Amino acid sequence: MQTNSLTPQVKHLVLIGGGHSHLFVLKQLGMNPVPGLAVTLISRDIETPYSGSLPATISGFHSHDEMNIDLRPLALFAKARVIRAAADDIDLEAKIIHLAGRPPIHFDILSLNVGSRPDASKIAGADEFACPVKPIDQFLARWESVLPQAVQHVSNQENYSIIIVGGGPASVELALAMQYRIHTECKLALESKSSLNISIISSSKEILAHHGAQARQAALDTLQRRSIRVELGHRVKRFLSGSVLTESDGDYVSDATFYATGASLPDWPARCGIGISDDGFIDTLPTLQTASHDFVFAAGDAATIRGASRPKSGVYAVRAGKPLADNLIRFATGKALKPFKPQKHALALISLGDKTAIASHNSFSFKGRLAWAMKQRIDKNFVARFSKLPSMEAELDLEKGLIDAEAEAALRRHAMRCAGCGAKVGGGMLGEVLDDLHEGAESARKPIEDASIIPLENGRSLLQSIDQISAFIDDPWLFARIATNHCLSDIYAMGETPHSALAVVGLPLAGERIMKHNLADLMRGCKLELDANDCELLGGHTAENPQLQLGLTINAFADSSSSLAKHNLRAGDVLIITKSLGTGTLFAADMRSMSRHRWIESAIDQMLLSNRVASQIIRQHGAGACTDVTGFGLAGHLFEMLDPLGVEAELSLAALPTLDGSLELLSAGIQSSLHLSNRRVAKGIFNRDAFLSDPRFELLFDPQTSGGLLAAVPEANAQACLADLVRTGHSGAAIIGRVTNSGAADSSVVLK
Repeated sequence: MQTNSLTPQVKHLVLIGGGHSHLFVLKQLGMNPVPGLAVTLISRDIETPYSGSLPATISGFHSHDEMNIDLRPLALFAKARVIRAAADDIDLEAKIIHLAGRPPIHFDILSLNVGSRPDASKIAGADEFACPVKPIDQFLARWESVLPQAVQHVSNQENYSIIIVGGGPASVELALAMQYRIHTECKLALESKSSLNISIISSSKEILAHHGAQARQAALDTLQRRSIRVELGHRVKRFLSGSVLTESDGDYVSDATFYATGASLPDWPARCGIGISDDGFIDTLPTLQTASHDFVFAAGDAATIRGASRPKSGVYAVRAGKPLADNLIRFATGKALKPFKPQKHALALISLGDKTAIASHNSFSFKGRLAWAMKQRIDKNFVARFSKLPSMEAELDLEKGLIDAEAEAALRRHAMRCAGCGAKVGGGMLGEVLDDLHEGAESARKPIEDASIIPLENGRSLLQSIDQISAFIDDPWLFARIATNHCLSDIYAMGETPHSALAVVGLPLAGERIMKHNLADLMRGCKLELDANDCELLGGHTAENPQLQLGLTINAFADSSSSLAKHNLRAGDVLIITKSLGTGTLFAADMRSMSRHRWIESAIDQMLLSNRVASQIIRQHGAGACTDVTGFGLAGHLFEMLDPLGVEAELSLAALPTLDGSLELLSAGIQSSLHLSNRRVAKGIFNRDAFLSDPRFELLFDPQTSGGLLAAVPEANAQACLADLVRTGHSGAAIIGRVTNSGAADSSVVLK
């Protein structure tokens, strides 16, 4: 959902679920945008596993990243808002999606690609004693705990039993892949006898019942040769702790139980009023609209197309992707929809766990390494198709010859302006302008603090700070929460408590309803954080703006001599930072669809952490000086503390706390727009040349949004201060250096 486009958004498409069909929708919207159409993706999982790669992952042939498609870069490529949440409460009449812990989402068009779940979930004991193959992330978490237990038992020649319930391809693939991995970890030959016992139990009379006789026999032969037990015609009655009970009173011992039975639909679509087909799935027309609501579309395992019922398999969800994308765009733009009829038969490639596979199409099949090679190529190409995206670098629209080549090259490097630094102006430029503005004035001789100090009567002072940043994530509510904490930090850096705030909002032009919802979400997020910090919102001002922006003037009251200052550094003080570094490069990469969701999610979690408690802790431990680390980067803000006192500081690069992904991105040359400006202070780093190849060196200049505090604490209190910070949730807190000399000729930093 764009917040910086000059084209007003007038209609809102919401995609629920990150299934295979929606991958095609997002890719098509990225390649062929629909001006004026706002798009939001809501998914429980943002890293979505490609189910075809699951057997190879269990066998140990694929890594986590090779199996998963990160929806965040794909969604940003489509200029779609990304919300990680379970969406299972929809008011179809009002067209509102209710989400836990955040404001509701309004929509005009809704598309569901939510997958299915194994129907054995309704068997007694399933929740307590068995693990379904879907959701895949939960299955993999369970497998990661089972694997070391199984390896330990089998290595010690102790019995270990695994039961897989279900007789389809998934059960066969899981059984063979698990055996291969456990035997490999135990350094056992694949077909050797061991104390590992794997059983497949199915109510069906045949294994692979929907496949031809050749494929079924090939699978049975492999299972028998690998000593995997197959029990057909046995319906499971109950899952127990340590066993599985069937209706024929068979009791099978099990140390770990999984099930990959036939698919079923979650309960919530029917509960929300969406029409359900005779087979228990979403009743869908050939246009992929639901039969009950023309503005609701559905595809994949969750849907059954009238007159074209097909097995619940990923291949059919893939084939529905392009028709779904086309019809969503046609519906949004008022064009006639086109019917989709899926093919009746599809090629199935069934992994046998050992780099061989069965290829099955209708009654034809073959087995071997060629089938495995085909599967590998298809699986890897599919993941790459939605992971390796076209470049999102913006072109610089500048007439040749207006400026010299060096200046033009610098501008082109940052034609896509990064808002991850709050879209701030560089410190050098700002300082020069302020110096000119205050030349000869009394204020020019006063040290600049994080907030203005206005003397009042009775020895009291009014502290005022102002900050404003542009949206760097396309979620007004979440952005406002981060921006509010960012704006509060100047007061906390001075060791005081915010009292009240005035807001200024820049809001992109959109249709009236969308614009209203964006403003409401923004202000809800702002007020949520102000309330959490006991700061009252007094009022504000709103204006149209090409980009979403939020600024706050923060007021605080204090005793005139109580506030922490930037410059009260003492030789021997220890430097403590309260949050990890790296938001600038992470969000610069995010704007280019080059970051990863888990990196961004980790960064956002930290950015939502208020500096309130950290401020209290550093004061309790006798901090003499403090500032907050924001747009000018760690080095820039440290030099603000050192100047103009003539103070030297020692800084340990190895001790700098880093956000996941930040060093990798900096090493790849991905920098925020403000990075080069911030880097100008490097001339004050005494021994910089010895550290230029260290990626942490560039981290010194990375601009931060809602960054931590940088405090100078007496050495005797430093370890206790750090322990209290970590204990209260500041996991990125670290001791990073010390003040080594005060009263030096020039301020400088020495790296270790």
